[in-house]
Amino acid sequence: MALLSTTAFILRVDALSEKDVVLTLLTRDGGVVRAALRGARRRFRHGALIELLTEISVTLFQKEGSDLARADGLELVRSAFGLASRAETAMLLPYVAESLSTFLPEAEAAPEAYRLVRHVLDALEAGAPADLSARYFEAWLLRLAGLLPGGTECAACGRDLSTGGARFDPELPGLVGNECAAPGAAPVAAAALRLLAEIRRCKLDDLARRGAGDAASLRALEGLLREVRRRFLGHELKSHRFLDTLSGGS
Repeated sequence: MALLSTTAFILRVDALSEKDVVLTLLTRDGGVVRAALRGARRRFRHGALIELLTEISVTLFQKEGSDLARADGLELVRSAFGLASRAETAMLLPYVAESLSTFLPEAEAAPEAYRLVRHVLDALEAGAPADLSARYFEAWLLRLAGLLPGGTECAACGRDLSTGGARFDPELPGLVGNECAAPGAAPVAAAALRLLAEIRRCKLDDLARRGAGDAASLRALEGLLREVRRRFLGHELKSHRFLDTLSGGS
């Protein structure tokens, strides 16, 4: 039986029985893991320990051939209750959690994604705008998932695309200039490219301090990232509708 003691973010909580739940976790050391937590529906009914994006320490036991690990020894590392209680950030948490469980494969180490989540949550707690934080998170997660790799140069010829004339080609996948684009490649606004370049150069808290991302740029980048998600999934994430509550009208 494999044993892993690690920290983890809670991405999803599903009922397994009258007493037990299944946790979907993003672990620091083992990526996304699904684990049964015995007696949780009674023990944690009124607590924040198993709320979305709460960071916990946990010991996981995995039998060979089993789809579910067993979680034990949960302890709170950092609660997300404060963010869940604020109107401007509450609706972002389920979207972040669903995005991680959708785009990260199970049982594959994802240390960059783990650091991304901690960085975004810390910046939100320090006052980073929710709409800018959402775009920052999406842009980096889609890059880590291999769906929007590279920078803002043409993936086919290397030309700088920052002046405009760019398209998204899902077959590469990546950004290309108009002259390199295949039929059906989606156009990308210059404002989206400029903000994407800033996101890839700077930390979220630095962007927030500088006031990066006006409403038009945020909308333009949201359009690009939405296109990338939909081309890959064939549909939008269920929790995306919650983002309409964010300032900027995503």
